[in-house]
Amino acid sequence: MVTAILASGYWVTRQHINRQMQELSYRQLSMMGDSFRTAIFGMMSAGASDEMLDESYKRIVDREPRIMDLRVLHGAPLDRQFGIHRHELPKTLLEKEGLRSAQPLIDQRQENGRDIIEFVYPLFAEQQCLKCHQASLDESLGALSLRIDQSEFQQSIRKERAELWLLNIGELVLLLLLLLWVLNRLVFTPLFRLGDAADHMAQGDLSSDIGGEGESELGRVIRAFNRMAAKIRELLGDQEKVIREQTLELSHLMETSQHIGSGEPQEEVLAKFSRTLVEVLSVTSCRVLMLNEQDEMEVALEYPIRPLSEQLPVKGTRDNCPDIWSAIQLNDYILLNHEAEISEAERKLLRLDQAEAAICMPFGHKGKVFGVVVLSEFRAREREPIDARKIQVCRALIGQMGAAIEMSRLYEQLVEQLMETVLAMAESVEKKSPWTAGHSRRVTGYAMALAEQIGWHGEQLEELRIAGLLHDLGKIGVPGAILNKQGRLSEEEYAIIQRHPEDGAQILGKIKMLHPYIPMIRHHHEWFNGAGYPDGIGGEEIPIGARIMAVADAFDAMTADRPYRRGLPAEQAIERLEQGAGTQFDPELVAAFKRARITVC
Repeated sequence: MVTAILASGYWVTRQHINRQMQELSYRQLSMMGDSFRTAIFGMMSAGASDEMLDESYKRIVDREPRIMDLRVLHGAPLDRQFGIHRHELPKTLLEKEGLRSAQPLIDQRQENGRDIIEFVYPLFAEQQCLKCHQASLDESLGALSLRIDQSEFQQSIRKERAELWLLNIGELVLLLLLLLWVLNRLVFTPLFRLGDAADHMAQGDLSSDIGGEGESELGRVIRAFNRMAAKIRELLGDQEKVIREQTLELSHLMETSQHIGSGEPQEEVLAKFSRTLVEVLSVTSCRVLMLNEQDEMEVALEYPIRPLSEQLPVKGTRDNCPDIWSAIQLNDYILLNHEAEISEAERKLLRLDQAEAAICMPFGHKGKVFGVVVLSEFRAREREPIDARKIQVCRALIGQMGAAIEMSRLYEQLVEQLMETVLAMAESVEKKSPWTAGHSRRVTGYAMALAEQIGWHGEQLEELRIAGLLHDLGKIGVPGAILNKQGRLSEEEYAIIQRHPEDGAQILGKIKMLHPYIPMIRHHHEWFNGAGYPDGIGGEEIPIGARIMAVADAFDAMTADRPYRRGLPAEQAIERLEQGAGTQFDPELVAAFKRARITVC
């Protein structure tokens, strides 16, 4: 179509140029005819003869090589006046028409390979012509006939036409290039981008939009594609969010399942589950209310994501917390908002005096309820609603929480029973000899006093207490005769006594939960200089608990009565400890023992 438009334009331009050239030739020849007429009339007025006129015509032809023929034709008045002369008669059809025409005539044709223009200019009688010729005013006296060779002129025209054609071809090429550029910018490039985006979408890449949106059809297609990609990104984002949430929930469910039967204390189990509930369900606070023996609910712990205002202690009973007790009896949850009509005690326990909403769900195991979990949300319900998904996850986690607490309680009972059994074994050792009765308890008291002096507390003191009560458990294999012997022990008997730290460690080694106490029991007879038993280690290689036990054990051995001597006063015993500092005992611990001002039990 573009080519057709350009060809039409070229044809119209060519026709226009041809018309312009014809008009130009016509005007030039008319001006030439006017000049010749003026010259001829002037010469005739001056009385020039026919020979002089012919000579003038010849000179004109000689000066202008393009003029092939110049003749003056006689019209009817001159033929009547002077007679008919052959060389003055019309020869061509244009000349004949020119004698009858009131306007100049022009004709173009080819003769013998040359471009010829024939021009006939009519001559009319003027006032001055009537002096010599028998004619009326404005009557045709004849015509001026010119035959001109326009070959060079036409050649230049054809050259210009060729140049024009080349120019049009150049314009066509430029226009095509411009059209291609416009199409590439407005059509092809957006289409390629659209295709690439579709390929990326097929491969799962929806990270960017396509440029080129507009009001054109292609622009609207691109806009629709970008909207579709944005919608898919939104859906995938929601799906990824759900997957992340479900993955997090599943990982927390798996993590919390590890707490079941882990042997952790109940307080740690409650703390970990509370933190997990807050993180997984994205609530503001998790509060655990435990039931005591009087069926009263008390706040056992609370885990908030940010500091919350303190509340005065509140106890929940059947009377002041009817909605919570209803949930406990039905073993189902209740979901309340801050506008709910509930008792003041329930409002405080559920934190609805500050929170926007709260869910209360009982927890327990095999029909036995331990308490309730309260999840409070302080943010607006539109931002973080407690929906069905959160409730479902809450059920699963709280179910595991109940099982974990039951296992924790069973584990604590088992540990308690096991410790009672082991302590009974240790006490039975002391009963083998009246002289060692109460020894383990006294050593434990001295060791804990020394440990407190150097800054021990909490679990460290508890481990030291258990180890102190069990430190001579290995003597269960020592015969009573050796324990009650009043004289000096033989080498064989002393060797038997020396085995008791190792024997005690072997006994406890069969009980996994008692492994933390083994190092203190095995090494409480090691010397600071490495001369002790059973392994001969020294310095800081000896566990600090064992070094504490060594000082306490030696102090009780010196201050307690024996079959063969009376016990020493505390001051003398401490002096002997100081004498052994650096060799048998840790000097820093001996100094701390002295600062503790321990009295004999």
